[in-house]
Amino acid sequence: MGRNSVAKRTSPQNIGEDHRTSERMVNVLFVYVLNCHGQPLMPCQPRNARLLLKEGKAKVVKMVPFTLQLLYGSSGYKQEVSLGIDAGTHHIGVSATTQQKVLFEAEVQPRSDIQELLATWRQFRRARRKRKTRYRKAKFLNRNKAKGWLAPSVEHKVESQMKTIRLVHRLLPVRRLTIEVAQFDIQKIQNPEIEGKAYQEGPQLGFWNVREYVLARDGHTCQWCKGKSKDCILNVHHIESRKTGGESPDNLITLCQTCHALIHRTHQEHKIERKSRGFRDATQMSIIRWRILDETST
Repeated sequence: MGRNSVAKRTSPQNIGEDHRTSERMVNVLFVYVLNCHGQPLMPCQPRNARLLLKEGKAKVVKMVPFTLQLLYGSSGYKQEVSLGIDAGTHHIGVSATTQQKVLFEAEVQPRSDIQELLATWRQFRRARRKRKTRYRKAKFLNRNKAKGWLAPSVEHKVESQMKTIRLVHRLLPVRRLTIEVAQFDIQKIQNPEIEGKAYQEGPQLGFWNVREYVLARDGHTCQWCKGKSKDCILNVHHIESRKTGGESPDNLITLCQTCHALIHRTHQEHKIERKSRGFRDATQMSIIRWRILDETST
């Protein structure tokens, strides 16, 4: 009976196998060990973990990744463990190694739906205000943002990376942390010949607003029929919805009123594609790298 009970406790699926969760994929080759005070020690092989559990010298404190805590004092032998983080907006690579072995490796995927959910929430809030409390003024002008405020989508990506770093520090005696980040010159990507004061002027210099710039960029010509409809009324069409694509010029295109109505009536919006995917990820990485540096240096 006792042997069967030990087998149930020591045969989870994540020992020595690839375990996939909704947020991260962890390649578990070791069992992580904490001392009796909760401090991390060097991991052990699954066979040694089974012996510790069978002899009653350890208890299970976490299933994913599988972690034991010793019930007796130990020598506290530790090696130098280096943690490497490959920061990103859609994928975060994690690897903790000694000079000879890889002790922990994972891929974290932060959420990417926060902006869309907040935009939907904003639409419902505005509709409710207009429907129920039309007399009340909007409150967007009397709210001050705290120092160091970040957009919720960016803040989540920063917290995902910091949470991953804290997780590995709780499992392994990490002594050195290396974070790989990237810096992007967005204007240089768009125009490789840019230099000097052109960085401050930008492509929209001299235009009253984004709509005027888009009309001038497209030559005041419908980009669907190329002027064949003879309709002189021009509209600026969002290629992606404003909720997800924003008001960036590369998300806007000039259409005459006839073609604009035709496209929406016949549901042909998918036939118009953006020429570039935008630089949202590059912008977020430029923000994330400084915030991670501030968080890890304190």
